[in-house]
Amino acid sequence: MARFGKGDALTGTRQSDGSYIPAMQLVDGNGNATSNQTYTLASNATITATTGTTPVTGVQGGSYIWDVQFTGTSVTLQALGSDGVTWRDVATRTSSGTTGVVIGQGASVRLYNPNNAALTGVYSNLS
Repeated sequence: MARFGKGDALTGTRQSDGSYIPAMQLVDGNGNATSNQTYTLASNATITATTGTTPVTGVQGGSYIWDVQFTGTSVTLQALGSDGVTWRDVATRTSSGTTGVVIGQGASVRLYNPNNAALTGVYSNLS
């Protein structure tokens, strides 16, 4: 693992364990730079037990920081599988925070509450 000294530039997002998820420049299929996208998954939402949020579709593929804040037991980020029916778990958080994730081109994503009680005050985005 690389060590950085005083004065070294490091761009990206620092996680709760002190590690960094490096910032990446997104490129299209022709190698041209594209703008970073932010997708809002929830804004002060309540997610009832064992249900998911309305999917966000057409997500640009790449590396993202999944940021989530909530009151409850756990929340899962899911992506729709290639069969167009099955939701697959990408990452799960048991407390508010950030997690690095990789999302495929054109994906549909949602938040899912796997618990037997509602999640409240849910704010979440991919950026």
